[in-house]
Amino acid sequence: MVIGVSVVACDKDDDNDKNTVNATDKNFIMQATYGNKSEVAAGAIAASKGQRDSIKIFGQMMVTDHTMAQTSLDSIAGAVSVTPPAGPDSLHQAMAQQLLTLSGKTFDSVYINSQVTDHQKTISLFEDEIAHGQHQLVKNFANKNLPVIRMHYEMAVRLSSVR
Repeated sequence: MVIGVSVVACDKDDDNDKNTVNATDKNFIMQATYGNKSEVAAGAIAASKGQRDSIKIFGQMMVTDHTMAQTSLDSIAGAVSVTPPAGPDSLHQAMAQQLLTLSGKTFDSVYINSQVTDHQKTISLFEDEIAHGQHQLVKNFANKNLPVIRMHYEMAVRLSSVR
C-alpha cells in the first residue's frame, strides 16, 4: 500500500512539473517585462528623436514588437499567477531620461548601442528560460520570441556600425 501511494505521488509530481512555475520562470517574467517596457519607452523616444531614418524605423519596430510581446506575456503571467512589474526598472528609466537629453548623432549612437547591449542580455535571459524554466507556457513564449529578439540584436549591431 505504501508503495502504491509513493508511485501515485511521484506520478502526480511529474505531471505537475511542466505546469508549475519555478524561480527561473518568475525571474524570466519579471525581467522580460522590464525589457519589453523599456524597449517600448526607448523605442518611442527613438522614433521621434532619431536623426537617421533607420534609427526612427528601428525605434518604431521596438515599440510595435515589444508591445505585442508584452501583451502576450501579460496573459501568460496572469495564467500562472505571477504579477509582472508595471514599468521599466530603474536602470532603464535612467537610460530613457538620458536619451531625452541627447540629440543628433549622439542620440543615435547612445540609443543603438544600448539596444545592442540590451538585446544581448535578453537573448541570455530567453536561453536561460528555455534551458531551466519549468512551466510550459512560459517556455513556449521564450521559444517563440527568441528568434525575434535575435533579429532585433542583429539589426541593432548593423545599425551601430553605420556612422
